[in-house]
Amino acid sequence: MDAILKLAAEEVQKVAQNIDEGLRRRTIDKLRELQYALETPEETMQRLMYASLTTASIRVGLDLNIFNKLVDSDRPLKLTELVQATNTDPLLLGRVLRHQASLGVIHEVTQDTFTDSQTTRNISNTDIQAGLKFSADVLDPAYAATASFLAARSYKNPTDLYDTPFNTAWNTKLPLWDWLAEHPEHRVHFNRFMYAQRSSVKDCFSILNLSKEAKQWPAEKPLFVDVGGGTGQQCIAMRERWPELKGRVVLQDLPSVVNEVQLPEGIDVMAYDFFTKQPVTGAKYYYLRAIMHDHADDKCLEILKNVADAMSEESTILLDEIVVPDSNVEWYVTQTDLAMMVQFSSTERTEGQWRKLLSNAGLKIKSITTYTHSFRLSIIAATK
Repeated sequence: MDAILKLAAEEVQKVAQNIDEGLRRRTIDKLRELQYALETPEETMQRLMYASLTTASIRVGLDLNIFNKLVDSDRPLKLTELVQATNTDPLLLGRVLRHQASLGVIHEVTQDTFTDSQTTRNISNTDIQAGLKFSADVLDPAYAATASFLAARSYKNPTDLYDTPFNTAWNTKLPLWDWLAEHPEHRVHFNRFMYAQRSSVKDCFSILNLSKEAKQWPAEKPLFVDVGGGTGQQCIAMRERWPELKGRVVLQDLPSVVNEVQLPEGIDVMAYDFFTKQPVTGAKYYYLRAIMHDHADDKCLEILKNVADAMSEESTILLDEIVVPDSNVEWYVTQTDLAMMVQFSSTERTEGQWRKLLSNAGLKIKSITTYTHSFRLSIIAATK
């Protein structure tokens, strides 16, 4: 049996190097189903009840920079070496490392000698680490408060931005965005996490045909307005993808976000709150990336109507969002949906929900194009 398992693992690894995203994700899901099918009730209990302990163990590893030390080393490292490098108690560090090795986070070569695994290499990335730190430090307390929060409200679907499991866990009346402004140590991790979570997936610009649609667009008119665009990564990507297109490219976000942003020539920076009147009128494209999923329907309608009022007959609004399938939804989508509920009392939406929302804002959907399989990231194009 061991020989069969080894052969199967080798074949999966070979195939995984040459498969597309959809097949790779389906392979992972099938392997997970096989693991769960083999578990006893006690093993299932153990896996689930200690999930948060795993997060805590990894957080310790991040604080001690264990994962990068293992990745950067050209040989396995002994416990004594890691103790010296981290100035930690050898008994304590040994316990933490053995726990991580038992889960495949790192690899134990021989007794008290460790090296990196694929998981180690994955989480040695600085931006990925920022996401793990933000989740452990800020979100985990909110997740832990979710069950009692929902029970206290008779299991009604949350829609109030100011009444969330996050608010309960942190005993604050501030929405997460405002809370982060008062906690810059967490804001830094959050900003890098926002970049990291999409860093390995295709960009929406790979499927858009802006060069054809905007080929004759006049230089004096706004071409592309990135509403709530953070530090401007999508504006940069858009300009790099279609440098020949004429017209202004505008980044908009709150003053606290854009005041110190420096972008390449050809991209204007504008402080703007998308709950107020849109000052840039008649643009060819108004682009909103992962904005709607932060808000319940009533707030989304405010944002959309502000954009719609600024649109001309030539304008198109591009929503870069998750479109939830009607059934057999991937785990990435479902956990993102619940995370939005915990943080903002908001939601990910199905195609039917998107169509209703945009119709209520006076917009007509032209097309919905999904450009990643497991993430279900999609471009929803709509006009007046």
